[in-house]
Amino acid sequence: MTLFQKYYGRVYEQRGVWKISVQHNGVRKTFYSSTPGEKGHKECAKKVVEWLSSGAAPASKARLTVDDVYTLFLKEKALETSDIYNLENRYKNHIKPIIGRIKLDKLTVQDFKLVIATAYDQHGLSKKSLSNIRGDLSLFCGYLYDSNLRTDLSTARVKIPRSAKKGTKEILVTRDVYLLFTHDMTLYNNEEVKDYYIYAYRFQVLYGLRPGELIGLQWDDVDEENATITIRRSINAKGKQTDGKNDFAQRVLPLSKLAKQLLEAQNREYRTDPKDPTERIFGDYGSICYRKRWGIYCMYNGLQYVTPYELRHTFASNNKLLETWILDEVMGHAHEGMSLGVYAHACEGDMDGVTDRIDGNLLKQIDRGQKHIQKSNKKA
Repeated sequence: MTLFQKYYGRVYEQRGVWKISVQHNGVRKTFYSSTPGEKGHKECAKKVVEWLSSGAAPASKARLTVDDVYTLFLKEKALETSDIYNLENRYKNHIKPIIGRIKLDKLTVQDFKLVIATAYDQHGLSKKSLSNIRGDLSLFCGYLYDSNLRTDLSTARVKIPRSAKKGTKEILVTRDVYLLFTHDMTLYNNEEVKDYYIYAYRFQVLYGLRPGELIGLQWDDVDEENATITIRRSINAKGKQTDGKNDFAQRVLPLSKLAKQLLEAQNREYRTDPKDPTERIFGDYGSICYRKRWGIYCMYNGLQYVTPYELRHTFASNNKLLETWILDEVMGHAHEGMSLGVYAHACEGDMDGVTDRIDGNLLKQIDRGQKHIQKSNKKA
């Protein structure tokens, strides 16, 4: 049990009031917040940290390790971001082994540099992966500053090795795109069954949604009259709902003919309560289950495995001839040099014909994949 787990006792919400009961050095204290939901939880957690780092909890600050505080930092980030799974993995694999046991008051910028150097020298991580780790450390520094635990730490002098290679993005090859759109079955409990997520996999490749955005879709996000779907939320690996990765993540997309067919099939085969508009389109099982089922599907049907996030890259590759602003709009990318309001105005009315192009590009990939398989079979 970590020091933090000893401190961070009962956590609960009752009648709209958050309560966190903490005991340390024989002193029990309960912190409250009348703010409902995740914001209230965060307010309570911040009060706990402030108490532990103040004179009210003597000797606690000196005893805290990086791991103790990073645990609390991750708990807070889980309420804010859909990327918590990756944050936790980077901490577990690359940050904690190097600095987890260091006393917080002994932590230095040199320790941060050692984290990056080890990740590069021993694990050969790409420039992008190293930058992500440095970004995590920078967020942690901000958390320490806001919590008044350390105000002197920064990653400004932590550099990424120039020799670090640029990471490559994996995508589904045309053969596997064809298999995905022609093979419905998977293995479940040692039996062949139709994959519950089959339409979700296909919808993600068709539209390039982030996995959390896909899992977060509800039936009331679909506007049949105007043939659109609205991306309003994202579900992280912990099952928590967030507003998405950036200000552009929430967006309205026109539905193509293929998209309508996929949603109609999902509605017909898997919707449990047609009267509930808030029911999740692709189920309530979360991104971890989605990732696991996708891996089994790939293995069972002979697809080269790529991560669910790389299905998004597959969309970008299939539609690389689309105008950059269209790709940015559909994928929810932050648009450099343009404010959200200006960008949204620029896109109004300019998506006409895009759905036909998106469908057409995918159908070309499926056709090429079929021809590739036929050619391979003839050679065999």
